[in-house]
Amino acid sequence: MSGQNMKTFESPEVLKYVESIRAAATPERPALASDRGRWAMAWLHLVIWNSWKSSYFYADKFPEDDLQNYLEYALLSATFLAEHHDAEESALFPALEKKIPGSMEQNEAQHQSFLKPLEELIEYISLAKAEGKFDVATYRGKVDPIVAPIMQHLAEELDSLEGSKLLEHFSESELDAINKATHKAQQGDTHKMLPFVLRTYHISCLMNLPPGSPFPPAPGFVKTLLGPWVFYWKYSQLWKYTTYPMKPVLTAAPQL
Repeated sequence: MSGQNMKTFESPEVLKYVESIRAAATPERPALASDRGRWAMAWLHLVIWNSWKSSYFYADKFPEDDLQNYLEYALLSATFLAEHHDAEESALFPALEKKIPGSMEQNEAQHQSFLKPLEELIEYISLAKAEGKFDVATYRGKVDPIVAPIMQHLAEELDSLEGSKLLEHFSESELDAINKATHKAQQGDTHKMLPFVLRTYHISCLMNLPPGSPFPPAPGFVKTLLGPWVFYWKYSQLWKYTTYPMKPVLTAAPQL
């Protein structure tokens, strides 16, 4: 997936941040809670990267009669990031700040730096969905300025979650509780969120992860049965937009 239209996602600056995130998203699940928080966060950040990239890519390639499904996927990608940050600010940052004052200030400042344009992007997609009118240039014009700062934040945030740093202030059991609380804070419609994460994260890195991969951290039957078979179908028309470059590109979208 490359070319002039994708230059925002292919700049050396942005790809440097992506590679930094990939380095933390190892195929193996860390044994210690102090390392698992950063590891799980890295994988979620790759889900964000992949979903934003695929939404941008398909903005002018969805089938003529599939505008609503495309917009629902683009909206999900944008709101997933917003809700991810909400979960961090409600569960993760306060817990870490209690024992490490000031440690999350940069993360919070970065959130605020692109909060307004992110909200405007979500508002635009929501309006386009309600009115059935979508302008590719307008959408991409709202995404272009915030991709680099978002990816910079997603990469640099991982530095603040280094296990060795956290263990100077927290026990393994305390960090395990923080990890679980952070995960719980970002919950939504399971029929939508689980297939979204499962289908997106495998495409998020340039490697073939084996069946039974430890991310997301859930029982095997959830990832092999419920996610791809039971929960998949309610929003099945959305998931084709996660599949580049695994299948032929959809036909070009009409100018609406």
